[in-house]
Amino acid sequence: MLLMCVPVIGQNAEFSPYSRFGFGLIGSLQSPVHAGMGGMESVLTTSFQFNPDNPASASALSQTTFQGSAVTTHLQMRQGDEAQAKALFGSSGPLGLAIKKQGGKNTLIIGVSPFSNSGFALSRNSETDGVGSVQERYNGEGGLSKAHIGWARTIRSRGYVSAGVADSVLIQTNTLHLGIQTQYLFGAVSRTSTLNVIDPTFLDHRSVIDMKHRSIAPDLGLIYNHLLFARYNDDLSFEKSASLRIGGRFTPQTTLFSEISHLDETTQNLGGIDIPLDTALYIPTESVTGQMPTSWNLGASLIFDHANGRHVGAGVEYTETQWDRVEEGLHLSLRPNGMNWVRSRTFRAGAEWTLGNTEQRHPTWGKANYRIGVSFIQQPYQIEGSQLVSRTVSGGFSLPLIGSRSMSRLHFGMELGERYTEDNGLNENFTRIHVGFSLMPFFKNNWLRERLYD
Repeated sequence: MLLMCVPVIGQNAEFSPYSRFGFGLIGSLQSPVHAGMGGMESVLTTSFQFNPDNPASASALSQTTFQGSAVTTHLQMRQGDEAQAKALFGSSGPLGLAIKKQGGKNTLIIGVSPFSNSGFALSRNSETDGVGSVQERYNGEGGLSKAHIGWARTIRSRGYVSAGVADSVLIQTNTLHLGIQTQYLFGAVSRTSTLNVIDPTFLDHRSVIDMKHRSIAPDLGLIYNHLLFARYNDDLSFEKSASLRIGGRFTPQTTLFSEISHLDETTQNLGGIDIPLDTALYIPTESVTGQMPTSWNLGASLIFDHANGRHVGAGVEYTETQWDRVEEGLHLSLRPNGMNWVRSRTFRAGAEWTLGNTEQRHPTWGKANYRIGVSFIQQPYQIEGSQLVSRTVSGGFSLPLIGSRSMSRLHFGMELGERYTEDNGLNENFTRIHVGFSLMPFFKNNWLRERLYD
């Protein structure tokens, strides 16, 4: 792993012009499983992949799991009838390791995931009286990431349910997943604005703002699973069951530490290269503090299981992040002209299912887990009084790695979405393809298991 540490440009994973505000576009990448369900965080957990945004989801894993993913995005931008542009780019997704003994109650969580992305490149040409042709260029790069380490624990309770006419079975009736993690937010964002007058008798202007940010916050997660009913036959064999699942996540308001520098200079374009001539304004790197907002999530779902292996789950979630309450404390560089921070709200709905009678179906596709979902997101940006909105339709599936003789899986997800402001300004249509994996130990090499030698 040390030999693989080579210099790279990180977090340039979003070429949207909307990414030039604040930290960039926030929360745009997820793991393939959760992206395929509209981004569900809490109530449609699986035993083979966990959500880094909710630490409680890690305790639902069946055993130690290492997961990672990559994302490819096709972005089509349109403004009016003539102004159009396209971009194709890719990046890495969340990477994580959950260490858990098979059947155990405790889980250790380690990982890193994207938080925001910025990578815009805009230009505009115009004619100005007395000056002639003028070109404006806006460029940016960078983004923020989250490193997290945490702990999750499962609390189970058991009870008796009737089986047949006069018998009963002791089964697990309630499960509570609790999780807490320390989230370290870090990264850098750079924005450059250039005014280039084509007439060489006029000087040009360039403004550069460099920012580094870091913040530490706790994430608290909870998922509660309550058995509604379970049916067993006279032979004490399971037939079917239904469960209600309620989950949520809470992140309190914390301090944001930033290092920001600002440079305005007069330049001259010679041979396509901007040569600095004089400094008009220079604010050296200064340390400032602000606040990261309170964020919370709440959802509910219904889960149905059948004796033939059929599994169906469907749920809804609501997420809110209170950016409007911390706007006043943010540095002016995070509040560009014409842009305001507002409360972000997200509505998600998703479903997952696994086919029954797997032995009578295709050995791979018959054992796959399938997903669909939708989401509606009010982004935390208000541009010229109009809030940025996103909506997506998503789907995906997970395939078991049969040859590995383990619970390892390959994951695929796709998102079809639209991003726009309420005043019908710039409209963006994007398609994201997620490809990922979750690796678990071979059944003869399960981690954290005691060995018996004769």
